Amino acid sequence: MKNITQSQIKQAIDSFLSAQFDKKAASLIKSLEKATQDSDINAQIKAKEDIKKAQEKYALDAWMEYAHAWMSKQLSFGTHISKGVHASSKGDNVIYAPSDSINKQSIVGHHSIKHPITDASGNAAALPLAAFVQTQVYYEDNSSFTIGELIKAKHPALNGVFHSNAETSEQIRDTFYKLVVAYIETPKTDELNKQILWPLIDDSQSAREHFYHCVIPLYPTALTHNLYEKIQDIKFSDANTLAKKNRSKVNEIQTSYVTIKDLAVLNIGGSNPQGVSQLMSKKRGKTYLLPSMPPSFTQTQEFSFSKNASSIFNAKTMAYKTRRTLDALYKIISAHHNNMSIRDTRKAILDDLLLQILQIANSMQSNRPAGWSVDYNNLDYAEKLWLDPFRGELEGEADFKANFDKGHWQQEIEAKFAAWLQDLLKNEFSKLKKDFGDPEQNQWEKEMADALKESQRLGQGAFA
Repeated sequence: MKNITQSQIKQAIDSFLSAQFDKKAASLIKSLEKATQDSDINAQIKAKEDIKKAQEKYALDAWMEYAHAWMSKQLSFGTHISKGVHASSKGDNVIYAPSDSINKQSIVGHHSIKHPITDASGNAAALPLAAFVQTQVYYEDNSSFTIGELIKAKHPALNGVFHSNAETSEQIRDTFYKLVVAYIETPKTDELNKQILWPLIDDSQSAREHFYHCVIPLYPTALTHNLYEKIQDIKFSDANTLAKKNRSKVNEIQTSYVTIKDLAVLNIGGSNPQGVSQLMSKKRGKTYLLPSMPPSFTQTQEFSFSKNASSIFNAKTMAYKTRRTLDALYKIISAHHNNMSIRDTRKAILDDLLLQILQIANSMQSNRPAGWSVDYNNLDYAEKLWLDPFRGELEGEADFKANFDKGHWQQEIEAKFAAWLQDLLKNEFSKLKKDFGDPEQNQWEKEMADALKESQRLGQGAFA
């Protein structure tokens, strides 16, 4: 900012005034051209007079005097504005600069924006002054600052740039300074603003004494505009638009695209958002609202068991996770029939039980970091090989990998599953304990062996 020169600022001001004149004169020049084509002398004279008036209006001294005397009294700048709460509010705006003591990592807010934009509200006819203070002054390496930022900093290069008369230029600069810093002698609110009575707690107060801070929330226009621009860029960027367009085209390259769910839109200002503020006019009154509902907590699906456990089959979690399938198995066994239909149903239920157990194992193999079983000292070694298969890829775990590759652990897993299921059935059918002997246990082992072989054939879980 120190390197900005007076000539660079004057060039930016001249460019702004020229753009304002061009916008105003476009229709007047068309009128002059038409009058010339029609050989209408009177219309030509009038058009030329109107163009001359426009040139005089947008001359430096004339425009600055008008901006100083009238526009500056019609506008109020702020990062937090009153009209955003109610379009007819006549309360003051505020430019808020958060202190360094705020923990900027704990919560997202106005303080999260590195360079918050300043909004302007008031008479729409005076909004060109807001555009003026936001005009960029470019200097070295195409870097820039706005005229408003230079005014806030009281940059010495501003001397004499606002008027041909040095004293008048200084007066205009002082007026603009009060405008861009939202200087308020006596703050005022409006009956259309909201109010929050914040209780002050003091142990010294009697039961009948109550003191409050009267808090008047203002609309955080800098924050909502920043959010609006980010969402617009995400939703309507060229890359995202092209990706959405190509999703239904077979011959086009398919790439991922962003969709923002649960996004609400609030329109502020109705058919006249310009009456609210300059930024509201730019986004046509549209304000995006992100979901503000409390989080929905769901029970974790992670299989958990004690670090002191010797087997996941001994954990209560296993019986709980598979309880519905086990109940179905108990029910079919209670039928006391042994026809083909019953046997097929029992086989299907047992397959479901094995599938659930392998899914639990697969979840642990995939989601837990390699080597997690090191901290589970009491866990059976065969189960460590089964449930932590990628531990063998870690440095210093060559023996673990070698034991995994031998595959002897699979027989131990089959036996553990069979013993676990056998114990559950004996507890459920205490009067029929003798009916669950070696043949049944051998059958359970065979079923688990078949399930592990199928898993290995498909390259799932520990065999991925």
